[in-house]
Amino acid sequence: MRALVPVAAALAVTFTPAWSYLPASLRATLAKESGGTLYLPARSPDFYRYRSGAAVRRGILTVEFRDRVRVHAGLWKWTNKTFVWQVRPYKGSDCRAWGKAEKTLQMGGNKVYWAPTVAWRCVKGHVLAAVDGSGRIPDVGLGRVVASGLDVAGR
Repeated sequence: MRALVPVAAALAVTFTPAWSYLPASLRATLAKESGGTLYLPARSPDFYRYRSGAAVRRGILTVEFRDRVRVHAGLWKWTNKTFVWQVRPYKGSDCRAWGKAEKTLQMGGNKVYWAPTVAWRCVKGHVLAAVDGSGRIPDVGLGRVVASGLDVAGR
């Protein structure tokens, strides 16, 4: 007789937030340089990870996430596919106009705007943007990254 596994347990998937790929000490430094808030994405496309170079320059947070491919068990190779997460101060009242939106996506309770190679939304005087450096991430993929952005300064 087969044992029945509860559906919830069978469908349980572990989730590692994309912001956790940045070391805690780096997150603390970036939060301090950003004035106490640190917006980072919780989601990223599969296999995209932070590698290096996160910085706040002239009030703009920039973090590059790079794709990687599995060569064999335990060995991964970085690729040239990237997206850049940016958080910029924004004083405007029309978030859609910031990047000349071509589409509006409703994702996870957030209104996300999209133009070729960039998706963004506005939060408390900031623009959270994901810029696709390779041109390979679809609008929904970038939108998912932006919709997941949250303040992780206290984490």
